[in-house]
Amino acid sequence: MRRAAARGTPDPRGPRRTARAPVQRVPRLERAAATALRGTAHRGLAPVTPLLAPPPGAAFLPDLEWEGRGSLILANPEWARRWPQATGPLPSLLPDLAGHVWLATSGSTSADPSHVTWVALAKTAILASAAAVNAHLESTAADTWAHALPLFHAGGLGILARARLSGARVIAAVEGRWDAWRFRERLVEERCTLTALVPSQVHDLVTARFHPPPSLRAVIVGGARLDPELHREARGLGWPCLPSYGLTETASQVATATLGSLSSRSYPVVLPLLAHAAARAGSDGRLELRAASLLTCYAEATEDGARVWDPKHEGWFATDDLGVVYAEGIEVLGRASDSVKVLGELVPLSRVEAQARTWASEEPMLRGLGLDLAVVAPPHQRLGHELILVVAHPDHDVLRRLDLDALRESLLRSSQDTLLPFKRVLHDITDARTPRTT
Repeated sequence: MRRAAARGTPDPRGPRRTARAPVQRVPRLERAAATALRGTAHRGLAPVTPLLAPPPGAAFLPDLEWEGRGSLILANPEWARRWPQATGPLPSLLPDLAGHVWLATSGSTSADPSHVTWVALAKTAILASAAAVNAHLESTAADTWAHALPLFHAGGLGILARARLSGARVIAAVEGRWDAWRFRERLVEERCTLTALVPSQVHDLVTARFHPPPSLRAVIVGGARLDPELHREARGLGWPCLPSYGLTETASQVATATLGSLSSRSYPVVLPLLAHAAARAGSDGRLELRAASLLTCYAEATEDGARVWDPKHEGWFATDDLGVVYAEGIEVLGRASDSVKVLGELVPLSRVEAQARTWASEEPMLRGLGLDLAVVAPPHQRLGHELILVVAHPDHDVLRRLDLDALRESLLRSSQDTLLPFKRVLHDITDARTPRTT
């Protein structure tokens, strides 16, 4: 795994810096957004923005009139069924911004829509993202996209924009609920060349031991981090997976593994930025992004109408993800909210836990036991936080038979080559039966 050099140690690849790509500017977009936002901070505007709740799956592929000035709200269809009293007023509550699409922020699409943060994406921003993705994938009119993501997510919406620009064909690969077998059949029937999936869909294909058809040349995987082990298994079955990083606020991906990475089964830790985006690391370690595809504003429904605000600062958007920026791209370390400081360094617990799970799956003393595990980080007077691996099993006799000292040594050996010292579980391994104070 490629890591930034420790403090005081020269990085053989040169100093870290803001990764810059040729950012495609949208003329006067920020000025137009500021004008559109005037006077909308405390009240809703006229109900002229239609609400579209696409059916589940991708069987419904509308023409969104990409060049038009009309705006649209794309909402989870479950909302219209469960909370009609909340979805009904949305068109009159959200600001009517010409030529925009409103999407719910990622992570909030199953919540009550009256408590959701909405993202306004200009159609020009979505098309800027689409143009960059098409260039990255070398996509042309000869391609066929297998559409398997909801339209109310940026990833699903983006496929339609990419096809609009490239002339590629789009086929609905999901009808109703996701079905891995039917998805694979659609790939074969339509000779699909491109698709985009989330890790859970990749997991289902791998679990079923499905192989892709020869026509499929790239699978963009986004929505969440693709686990390296799942990536290895998928590549072993022939699935051409390209891990990506993006947000609703960037109208889909801003960094994606290259087509050239498919010549190897190695996990692409550093993801190259697409041509429309630039990245830098903030003082708190969070990734900050600048792109032609950035959101115009956020909006939330309130009792008085809507609250609207622009989260960008001088054109940069601060994410909630920790990362390292290299000349060749970005390495995403994990969510800032999932991180603690150890010896003054931010440590993403999800990454440490993923490493621990990999170790546990390969450790002979634990193989076949069906243990659950988690990394916790209680406060520590000297370290800031102490990393502790907790193992659990419903049968306490299984835990009593564990040689914790031997397991500690095994875990330390495993992490020496993969984790920097402050990210290692050095101090303890305990089981869920053992109360512990710090």
